[in-house]
Amino acid sequence: MRRIKIDEQQRKLISVSVVTNRDAQPSVATPAKANAARQPVKVTPREYRHAVRLQARKVRRVVRHIEPWSALKISLMFYICLWMIAMLAGAMLWSVAVGSGTVDDTESFIEELFALQDFNFNASQIFRGLAVGGLVLVVAGTFFNVLLCVLFNLISDLTGGVRVTVIEEETARQRPRKRPPVFRWPRQRPKNYS
Repeated sequence: MRRIKIDEQQRKLISVSVVTNRDAQPSVATPAKANAARQPVKVTPREYRHAVRLQARKVRRVVRHIEPWSALKISLMFYICLWMIAMLAGAMLWSVAVGSGTVDDTESFIEELFALQDFNFNASQIFRGLAVGGLVLVVAGTFFNVLLCVLFNLISDLTGGVRVTVIEEETARQRPRKRPPVFRWPRQRPKNYS
């Protein structure tokens, strides 16, 4: 910033705006212009879109360790959700099949095919077997995933892990040009001549 000599009378009437550009000369502004300089710069939507650009950079990451406890929790929740979906879908399909008469037609077809006197599907036994078998599969799948996680950790200790290339997108925002700072003289207290 440059200093400009101004006498006391001019100091009361004007404020000085100092511009630090190479070619610009210091300009003297009235108080109205000084207030306009303090207001934020308004940016149109078009200028904002041009100012905001996405930059992408490649980053290499190495996965060296997977926590078995987190693998256990995620696997257990995932397989329980699958089991619940299978149970609800089975119940809905069974009720549709009973309502449309498909179950009765299938029972009579099996009686005729194998020359049986009486054949009936027991829905409670079917769903009990589906529920128990599904829970066994949930436990087995969770155990298998944890076992794979531990095996991955042992192998990654030998090989150094898995290298993954990730593209990270960042927003690079150009700030609008700032107006030049407004120079203000400090207020002086009037001197008492007593």
